[in-house]
Amino acid sequence: MMMRKISASRSLIRASSVVGLFCLSVTAASADEVSNARWTGFYAGGELGTATSDLDWQYKNANWFNTVGPAVLGTDFDHDASGAVGGLFAGYNHQVDSWVFGFEVSAAATDLKERKSSPLFPTDVYTSEINWLAKVTGRVGYAWDRWLVFAKAGWAGADVELKLDDDQSQIHAKSDGFEDGWTAGIGAEYRLYDRVSLGLVYDYVSLDIDNKNVRCPRCGTGVGAGTPVVDADIDVQSIMLRLSIRFPD
Repeated sequence: MMMRKISASRSLIRASSVVGLFCLSVTAASADEVSNARWTGFYAGGELGTATSDLDWQYKNANWFNTVGPAVLGTDFDHDASGAVGGLFAGYNHQVDSWVFGFEVSAAATDLKERKSSPLFPTDVYTSEINWLAKVTGRVGYAWDRWLVFAKAGWAGADVELKLDDDQSQIHAKSDGFEDGWTAGIGAEYRLYDRVSLGLVYDYVSLDIDNKNVRCPRCGTGVGAGTPVVDADIDVQSIMLRLSIRFPD
């Protein structure tokens, strides 16, 4: 876990350095083009960065994967993962004096996946995976010179997968579905040219799963058996570089 945190911190430092150096390199060349820049209009672009996920799962019932006879061995297990995230976004800004208001939609693929032994039965293996994220947010920002800083918040959703595997008994359970929640974030953009800006954005996503049946055709019924039912609290944090193309009104 500590190594993941160190890796994420290093990624943030590298990303911030890239933004700073790139902005400095184009300052002289683009000063005339963007000295009176405004942010009103549609925009679209791509983003790429690093992400971490924290999935806290809880069994809501006695089932094949957490009981021995009538005894429930435990209910909680968790997965933490880190990896790459990248996708596309589009939105619209309206500027009033120095204030910028807008909305944005985005979709991103991730490789957030962890596979590890069950804390209850060491021979069982659990896998959690987040395949992609979608967000629809409102934005409020403040512009000066070539900079725009902003905060955003709104709806978020993700494709979340859980697998429970008891290879010794050849019993497998799987849940794969779209889960929704909310998101909030902050960011900054730097106008490179009249229609092109480079930015750095931090996003936090929170998702909840309630009473989800994990499909298990061979889990059976009765004492020491049963299909798993789970809850989950899921947090995803990401830091991404983004390149935007603007279409002014």
